[in-house]
Amino acid sequence: MATKVIGIESGYSASVVEIPYNEGSTFVVGDEVIFKDADDKDEYGAVKYSNRDALEPDKILFASKILRKATANDIQKVDSHIELSRAAIKKCKEVVARLGLLMNVFRAGYSFDGNRLQLMFTSDDRVDFRDLVKELAKTLQKQINLRQIGPRDRAKMIGGYGKCGRPLCCSTWLGKLESINMEMVRIQALESKGSSKLSGACGKLLCCLKYEVEAYRDLRKTVPKIGSLVKLKKPAVEGTIIAVDILNQKVKVFITGSEPQVVSVNEIEKVLKERRSYGDDRAAKSAAPSIAS
Repeated sequence: MATKVIGIESGYSASVVEIPYNEGSTFVVGDEVIFKDADDKDEYGAVKYSNRDALEPDKILFASKILRKATANDIQKVDSHIELSRAAIKKCKEVVARLGLLMNVFRAGYSFDGNRLQLMFTSDDRVDFRDLVKELAKTLQKQINLRQIGPRDRAKMIGGYGKCGRPLCCSTWLGKLESINMEMVRIQALESKGSSKLSGACGKLLCCLKYEVEAYRDLRKTVPKIGSLVKLKKPAVEGTIIAVDILNQKVKVFITGSEPQVVSVNEIEKVLKERRSYGDDRAAKSAAPSIAS
């Protein structure tokens, strides 16, 4: 049986910490709380979800617990770190520029006790930030922790709006970020859309490409692949498929001596010769920009 958890977004690390859910818990989504972190230190956070299955069962903090709802004094203490965080980012960027490091520092978070500072950054490459940490620790007199994250995680933290006009899935309801790859694009026959239309705010492939991929995978089973040789029922002629419409279950067939025809898969009597895999023939793809053309 899956362990039910409470997810708390840590003000220090900006990551969600999952601790076991207690049936008698009175904490609800949005509550500001003080909890024990992985290092058994008091930390501030906000409840993101409660009484649901863990996103990452192997990372549940079984020894942790919520100590209390954040008091007015607790919140005042956390608020006092806001200006310090802004100053820390500014100082860090100054040192980064002086050292010539290729990194973009975008967030700073102080621990509840104010003794630790975590700075987050993105970079296309691995960064040797040892000198940066030494200088910041000396200047700010804090324990410095630098954390490099990817563009998808950054978008999840910062938020924004997607191409659909709605708030980003990753920053609202989507929990664990799953792998999105070009195979999903090919299954849905979206290669011709171009990278700009297939990329999200993070610059990576849209997370929503995964939502319908299984439905398309099932629909593809009944649609012959581009380049396949088929025989139609009426007229009883042979032709080569040059384009497919997976969603509407239609194909465009090139017939020698006549105009290409758009027919439903039900109008195909049989497949005489099918390609081994979809999307692997450049000539076939270049001959089929769109079923509607």
